[in-house]
Amino acid sequence: MNIIENAAKWSKERLDAELEKGYNDMLKGRVTPWNEIYAKLSEAISEIKNGAPVADAEEFIKGLMDS
Repeated sequence: MNIIENAAKWSKERLDAELEKGYNDMLKGRVTPWNEIYAKLSEAISEIKNGAPVADAEEFIKGLMDS
């Protein structure tokens, strides 16, 4: 199970490294357009509102983070 870390607790060095990693990913074209992310998150929220178990929605969102 992926656990989301609290970035506010990271050291300056860790934050700098994570930002650099994200920036390099962006430069190399490893990005997901915002409209795709928004659509997938909207789908997950809709599933929760329609009674889907929260665990299913969490798995859906974790899948987004891993892609």
